[in-house]
Amino acid sequence: MIRNLIESDRNQTIELVNQFFRKVNELELDGLFRIRPRAATKFTDIYFKLIGTGKVYMRGYFEEEELVSLVIGRIEEKPHLEEERSLFIDLAVTKLGKKKKGYMTELLKDVDLWCLEKNIPAIELRAILKNEEAVKFWNRSSFEPFYIRYRKRLVN
Repeated sequence: MIRNLIESDRNQTIELVNQFFRKVNELELDGLFRIRPRAATKFTDIYFKLIGTGKVYMRGYFEEEELVSLVIGRIEEKPHLEEERSLFIDLAVTKLGKKKKGYMTELLKDVDLWCLEKNIPAIELRAILKNEEAVKFWNRSSFEPFYIRYRKRLVN
């Protein structure tokens, strides 16, 4: 069942966000891009504070009471573009051991409906190239590569 995440889901949300952050930190990146300890708690709490604004998407897929997959995103205002605004997905993750069961696919259908209701014409996200599992998933999804983001390390 898909539903909005609520304050009583905070611990499960932090656990799932933390799983994603640990995965990112295990990747061999440039040495600078490292997620700090306790970032999952801070990230989650910021989004819970923003829920009442109507500018965030924060829903999860639940098996009974267990949160097995979630998508967290925010509306980006783009007055300089004709689209005017989009939903930027900051995080999409499925619990280890629960992948390949269609939970994320169902959540993404819900994201589409949510955006259509809010008259949001586009959804965007970033995927770290070294996160091959994520890149493969997004390449198989209805999302299309749109632009390339480059990075340059300046500190030794």
